[in-house]
Amino acid sequence: MVLQESAIVSPSPDDIRGRRILIAEDEAMIALDLESVLQDLGCEIIGPVANVEDIAQQCEAHHPDGALLDINLRGKQVFSVLPQLIEQGLPVIITSGYDDVTLIPQVFRGLPRISKPFNQTALRDLCVTVFGKR
Repeated sequence: MVLQESAIVSPSPDDIRGRRILIAEDEAMIALDLESVLQDLGCEIIGPVANVEDIAQQCEAHHPDGALLDINLRGKQVFSVLPQLIEQGLPVIITSGYDDVTLIPQVFRGLPRISKPFNQTALRDLCVTVFGKR
């Protein structure tokens, strides 16, 4: 009897086609870039929202499959809504203009994150990995 090693399959872009992704970003050009990357991957966009208060409201109204959240939206940080999203099992990617992990509370440091300005390939790969169908 020959045993075959099971191959580790990396997520493919097709894995997120049709996924509904919430974008929380208050810079219009950055939001457009995020939308473009996700639309190229076949995702449906919810938002973008520019206020922390709108994140939970949009999640409740539209039931996204994932979220890209800028840490700082118009001077308010998203850390107040993160526990609710995590509790709901929503896959989240944190975005920030700062690549300093100490700016993120310890409890959220394990979340996937990407720094601005985005490397388009890295952003695409991270989205496929985090938002890929399970």
